[in-house]
Amino acid sequence: MRATCYRSFLTAALPVVHALQSNSGPNTCPWNSLSSIYEQYVCSSVDLINSSDDAQGRGGSHQRNNAGDLERSIWNASPDRFGEYRIYTNNDFGQGISLITTAKNYDHIKQIQVPEIASRPGHGKTRIVEIPGKGRGLVATRAIRRGERIMAARPALLAHRDAFMDLPLEDIYSLMDMAVNSLPKPRKESYLAQAGTMGGHKITDILFTNSFQVALGDHDGFYYGNFPDVSIFNHDCRPNLAFFIDQNLTHYTHAVRDIKPGEELTISYLDGLQVRSIRQERMQNSLGFSCGCSHCTLPKKESDASDDRLLAISQIEKELSDFNGKTPSSVTIEEYVSLYRKERLEYKMAEAYTLAALNYNLLGKAGMAKKYARLSVEAALLESGPDAADVAQMKILADSPKSHWSWNMKHYR
Repeated sequence: MRATCYRSFLTAALPVVHALQSNSGPNTCPWNSLSSIYEQYVCSSVDLINSSDDAQGRGGSHQRNNAGDLERSIWNASPDRFGEYRIYTNNDFGQGISLITTAKNYDHIKQIQVPEIASRPGHGKTRIVEIPGKGRGLVATRAIRRGERIMAARPALLAHRDAFMDLPLEDIYSLMDMAVNSLPKPRKESYLAQAGTMGGHKITDILFTNSFQVALGDHDGFYYGNFPDVSIFNHDCRPNLAFFIDQNLTHYTHAVRDIKPGEELTISYLDGLQVRSIRQERMQNSLGFSCGCSHCTLPKKESDASDDRLLAISQIEKELSDFNGKTPSSVTIEEYVSLYRKERLEYKMAEAYTLAALNYNLLGKAGMAKKYARLSVEAALLESGPDAADVAQMKILADSPKSHWSWNMKHYR
């Protein structure tokens, strides 16, 4: 389960391959969260693998330390330290978790409160089956309505991204082995049951094949997170599920459209706003095979038409995102949203609705701004979660367009 960066207005969780294969462009850059200062609403490239300026004391220094000075809690610290990284385990966090992190970052994570809401697939709505050409997958056993939660899962392993740049390979392998072997037996078995695609060290291969990049806290809080239950979801460039990871380290999946009994439940591993050739290339580079989803196997004429729509989305979005540029027309805004719908991008609709709401508000059209702000909130709750900054901003706009910073900043034409 590897993927490129998801383009979103608030990026809380990025699939791990973004860190390995960063590729900036009009369809891949994350958006800054909405701000009351509209100049901050810009698209900027983000490379999540920038090395820390302070690498002093890191790398290859396998030491044995006394862990007695660490705060006693349900978290246990390994006495072994590699540079400034060590392993912290907690058997009561979900079904058990191991962290590979620094003492500074551990101090943040140990404050996380774990609500009792995690649920594994089942509850009479799904079952695991063999999917031809894919291996195991999850299918619906009954009709599932848009908005239904499919799963809430917690990670078995969180590994700080900088460790993979700061430490020698042999230390990485030792840390990974120790982290997984420290898990409760059922949790360890569920981790090891996942497939790897890159070869080499098995435990590390599993992490990079089946992980998401999780952002916690400040700029130094990026992790590769492995959620064994989530790895059952296969990829589709036009999935029927959306996912997000909240600040309590819970990975949620929800249906973004109605799903029929027997239909496979899927998420997207990569950026569905890229044209087919780029999606195929990235899937080949990250997983070693081309995507065979229904959208990627369309006849050439239909595939070309899809690519044309995606290029049009990119171009219109540039225009609508330039708040200092020319005044957009209502026709352009509606075309932008329509293209998303024609492309069956149900798992990314919050982006389109948010930009539509802002542009209508810039034009002083309160009714249309409220309409799309409400649609944005509805979609973003499934795609980003209730704590996302965009959700809060769109709620403000939906309640009172004229009090929002964007009101009537451009004359309607």
